[in-house]
Amino acid sequence: MNSFNTDEDTKKILQKYSHCRVKIYTFNQSRYPRINKESLLPVAKDVSYSGENTEAWYPPGHGDIYASFYNSGLLDTLIGEGKEYIFVSNIDNLGATVDLYILNHLMNPPNGKRCEFVMEVTNKTRADVKGGTLTQYEGKLRLVEIAQVPKAHVDEFKSVSKFKIFNTNNLWISLAAVKRLQEQNAIDMEIIVNPKTLDGGLNVIQLETAVGAAIKSFENSLGINVPRSRFLPVKTTSDLLLVMSNLYMKSKKFNHVKCYEATEV
Repeated sequence: MNSFNTDEDTKKILQKYSHCRVKIYTFNQSRYPRINKESLLPVAKDVSYSGENTEAWYPPGHGDIYASFYNSGLLDTLIGEGKEYIFVSNIDNLGATVDLYILNHLMNPPNGKRCEFVMEVTNKTRADVKGGTLTQYEGKLRLVEIAQVPKAHVDEFKSVSKFKIFNTNNLWISLAAVKRLQEQNAIDMEIIVNPKTLDGGLNVIQLETAVGAAIKSFENSLGINVPRSRFLPVKTTSDLLLVMSNLYMKSKKFNHVKCYEATEV
């Protein structure tokens, strides 16, 4: 899933793989207007994305995947090909590979009830205190993000001893369930209010959603505590240099799926 900011560049890169024996699909997420914090009106003067209007639009967070995936037609295409689950992850997480043990659990659950949504979580360290965590409320799993926590309770939320796990954003989701919930308009996600300041100094509001927040809308949702090796985000140059160093080795597992593993030091 691309935003309007990255779609063209992604398509150029993917041309290098046009002769590979793998299908790479892309689709665009929605484009929402930024809201002026003072007037609460859209910043955009019209629906164009050029000139003064460039900064007036934003991609509304990865929670938009459900609607955009459905509207793109790709959801129906994959269902028509007999696909049953999608594995969703942040593109910068190099540890997010297809784990056949988790897939086997989805296809052959011990209790006979298939999970429609599985979230991979891992143990929280002091470097992960801002990561969302799972809670249980009214018999449903829910994702709580730090942006939703009142200021008086932020330190409690960051506690490694009280909230011991955080969401890696590695998700396994039933395609049939996404289609059903989209057609019923039944995917419920909390709105995250994200304040921003544009280059010109204008204070704006972005209304966003997180993909994991939909966990409460699915049946038989599950959180699986996975090894830290499945969460290896590369967000900075230093992160990239670390992965490229001899502290990591690249191996092949699960029918040539590439994984990164830490070597012993």
